[in-house]
Amino acid sequence: MRRRPLLLGGLAAVAIAGDRAQGASLPTATLPNPQAPMLGDKTGPGFSRLVIARWGDLLQPDSPGFTPDALSLAQADGQFPYDAVIAALISPPPAQDGIPRLVLVTANPTAPASMLFSGGVDHPAIAGREQGVTIVNLQYLSNRWMTVVGGYQTRRLSDGTLCQLSGPATTQLGTTVQGVLAVETGCVAPWGHVLLGEGDTAPWLSRLAGVGFGYADPADAPRFGWVVALDPLNPFFIPIKHTALGRIARAGLLAVTAKDGRAIIFFTQDDAQGMLFRFIADGQAADGALDSGGLAVAILEEGGIGWVDLPRDIPTLVGLADAGAMAGGETFDAPGGLALNADGTMLYMACGGNPARSVTDALNPRSGNDDGHIVCLTLPGGDPAAKHFPAGLALIAGNPASVPGTQYGPGSQAWLRKPRRLAIDPAGNLWIGTDQHGDTTQTADGLFIMETEGPAQGAVACAYLAPIGAASGGVAFNANTGTAFGAVRHPGATPGASFMHPATRWPTLRPDMPPQTTVIGLVRQ
Repeated sequence: MRRRPLLLGGLAAVAIAGDRAQGASLPTATLPNPQAPMLGDKTGPGFSRLVIARWGDLLQPDSPGFTPDALSLAQADGQFPYDAVIAALISPPPAQDGIPRLVLVTANPTAPASMLFSGGVDHPAIAGREQGVTIVNLQYLSNRWMTVVGGYQTRRLSDGTLCQLSGPATTQLGTTVQGVLAVETGCVAPWGHVLLGEGDTAPWLSRLAGVGFGYADPADAPRFGWVVALDPLNPFFIPIKHTALGRIARAGLLAVTAKDGRAIIFFTQDDAQGMLFRFIADGQAADGALDSGGLAVAILEEGGIGWVDLPRDIPTLVGLADAGAMAGGETFDAPGGLALNADGTMLYMACGGNPARSVTDALNPRSGNDDGHIVCLTLPGGDPAAKHFPAGLALIAGNPASVPGTQYGPGSQAWLRKPRRLAIDPAGNLWIGTDQHGDTTQTADGLFIMETEGPAQGAVACAYLAPIGAASGGVAFNANTGTAFGAVRHPGATPGASFMHPATRWPTLRPDMPPQTTVIGLVRQ
């Protein structure tokens, strides 16, 4: 370990050197913390930042204006919502006018009453419309991306959206359901659909019990917690909940194609002791065939993980978490986002840490620690259907000046806590979005870049630091314009903060405006 000055937002940072820099004690009292959270945000060296969309921005021309101290159902339906996680970025067919266009899909998992409503009194009907999914049209004009108010594909999905149910469990659940709830993650599938993972829906079902749509009926609960398929380019598409993929709170989702053309979907369980699952469809990915297939859970094996097939029955599908545990599924420390490199040979999985862990293993290396780490899984021959994946650790998070056992690559110029979102950029680097659930006392959350190959493999640099209380909602890329689209979630939402007393009022910093979740664009200068 050695110290080296790095200019980041005008402050000196600690550079982490060494072959695979292990945690050590470094005197830092005389150095300012370059990653300390601020009222505003900071870009890493070489990046500029622009604002693309914020909570309250109009989605349709006839949407009401943003009056945050008097939210209404009409505002929730017609404005960009309170929370955002990048789920997908799609390039539509070129238009005749030659203007570059994109379709951005965000998941909108949360709508906390304390930060959403001026008096702190919950309005469940409005909150149910604030959560869900948002599809927004973007266009590239004057050398920057901007939203299209009233775009053709622009729409919102929420607790009032009619959905189809498909697959084996429809014999018990029926074929329709009202609402998508607690969507936590998403990905683009090779066949063109966007797949969206509902998370822990129980709190939303309880909160919406008095709203309607049958949410108070316990028999309705099994209709939530599924993977939802959506055609983002078709504004009339009715979302489909695929029951063959099992019912479980999801934190990460990744869709690929097997060598024989079958669809394969990996997903993580959103839990402090979550598992990793794999679904292999019986049909071809080109047909979007997700109504028949087999589920498997990852187990720890010598040198990596193996896969245990689960029964193909309705009890397994409806109670997937219990089925995975009974099969001996490996429990990871708060597993989250997934990312696959360009040649399909390396799968990365973020783990946010678990302070309750007492017994360690090769892929969960620390007990009593909530800093987190990143697991790397090798797909032999690029085969996502292989029975065994060799595995190791790509990064062990935490402040190397004070936390034992951290692991960063040589030349690292930043450190991080609680990795949650992952994405591979066009250059093959791994982007890491962190989420400390608003508690940014040690470091700001943000976006970090890790080199995945070469002599500096594992080296970490900072691309963006979010304001105090904010978390990263992931990132997606447009190679043609060199833009990284990121989501800055719930700025100002530190523990104990409220609508009236947020920790910051970013991005406007105006005393009459609340803090606003913001979709940003990062461009290399």
